[in-house]
Amino acid sequence: MSRAIVFSTLLTRSDRGAPVQSAALGRALRRAASGSGSLGLRAMAFSAALLALLLFAISAQAEDMESESGEESSFARDGLYIAGNLSGTWYTDVKSDVRDALTSLGYSFPMEVEKPLGLGVRAGYRFLPHLAAEAHFQWYASADIELDVQTNKANAIQLETLAFTGNLKAYLLTGRVQPYLLTGIGVLHVSTDDKLNLNVVDEGDAFVARFGGGLDFYINDHFAFIAEGGYLLPTGKLDNLNQVVWSVGLQYRF
Repeated sequence: MSRAIVFSTLLTRSDRGAPVQSAALGRALRRAASGSGSLGLRAMAFSAALLALLLFAISAQAEDMESESGEESSFARDGLYIAGNLSGTWYTDVKSDVRDALTSLGYSFPMEVEKPLGLGVRAGYRFLPHLAAEAHFQWYASADIELDVQTNKANAIQLETLAFTGNLKAYLLTGRVQPYLLTGIGVLHVSTDDKLNLNVVDEGDAFVARFGGGLDFYINDHFAFIAEGGYLLPTGKLDNLNQVVWSVGLQYRF
């Protein structure tokens, strides 16, 4: 079925005024979401940012107290760590590419790109008080790029991403609260379902760079709360899938 026929079918109404849905794209049309999920995601990210700022302010006081005591921080010791996290992402560029593809076909629809949640795990080794290296695996659930077609939403493209990077973390402080900067390289894998054959998002693997920063807040000598924000920058055929990412989770130090 050609794109012209697909869009004509989406825009056609029956004699009673109800939208007529093609069998091929029946599952692509659904009722409009209320938007509460998006607001909830933004609220979580905003809360994480506020918490990060608060912990950063506390860290300066904690570091000063530690320096005055003259004791070496046990939180900066060498050794292995593992962590798990809940995260979310924003795809920053793909919306404009979809809009350009539709414009070239003579169509213009309001659209929304979902901001999916995901899960991640990481394992690393702290080999200096201010430096660590880690392997980081991150999965993000399917995200729909939806078009507002009359009273329905048409799911134009569905995509899912997996990222694996090796990271270096530079810790600015070594007390109970430890802000850090992070950089890494690795591979991004993307699975897509291009329901309208727009050929905007490629499928497959590409190199990716990761940049970011965060905070480790130690509850005790072994457990720490982590909050992190960053950016994924893929290359090659996936270079329109740049992602702003955030995560919160729990870390265990051996």
